[in-house]
Amino acid sequence: MVLLSLYPIVFIHGAGGNHKVWTYQVKYFKNSIAINLPGHDGGEGRRSIDEYVEYVRDFLDRNGLRNVVLVGHSMGGAIAQKFALKYSEYLRAIVLVCTGARLRVLSKIFELIRDNYPKAVELIVNMAVSRNASQTIKSQVAEELLKANPKVVYGDFEACDKFDMMDQVSNIRVKTLIICGSDDLLTPVKYSKYLNDKIPGSILKIIEGSGHMVMIEKPEEFNSILNDFIYSL
Repeated sequence: MVLLSLYPIVFIHGAGGNHKVWTYQVKYFKNSIAINLPGHDGGEGRRSIDEYVEYVRDFLDRNGLRNVVLVGHSMGGAIAQKFALKYSEYLRAIVLVCTGARLRVLSKIFELIRDNYPKAVELIVNMAVSRNASQTIKSQVAEELLKANPKVVYGDFEACDKFDMMDQVSNIRVKTLIICGSDDLLTPVKYSKYLNDKIPGSILKIIEGSGHMVMIEKPEEFNSILNDFIYSL
């Protein structure tokens, strides 16, 4: 089934990811696009959320996109929050997926990315994917992470570690949907509840039995929630 969204949807992946994490969503929503952030399909990455925000703005300008529903996962959710504060005129709404107003990163992750990248991927996948998920899903997530440039992944996690909007999220004024997985270890449910408490009028949906990769682990439920939200606008 393919649905025509009322508004253009732009999906932003998380740290070390790429557009493929949104495969189920792009197939489902006709007028949607999943972008690759700089460095995630070759070239240099960025080391701050602000730099990624400017890339997204340039992308929207190049493609003449306005009245957009901006959907960001994890680091992409950090980008969406900052974008909403700085460039709200581009947006119809934002969707914050498995993210937080602050994204501290375990020092062990930095250490392993530097010294043993395959081990870093193993740790990240074990934290990102619910224990209830199939081995196929775990392998899919690991495979894409292993393809990524470790320097770009390190820079992404640096950007996340420096990100802190806990005292600013209450200033977001665009319509906001927050989605998280009940079993998420990387950005626990309390992160999403904080966003929901602070962002006026925001809606929180918790997908039971899912980890950090909700759009892959529970695509039908995720798409249904997103579709209902868009039509409620």
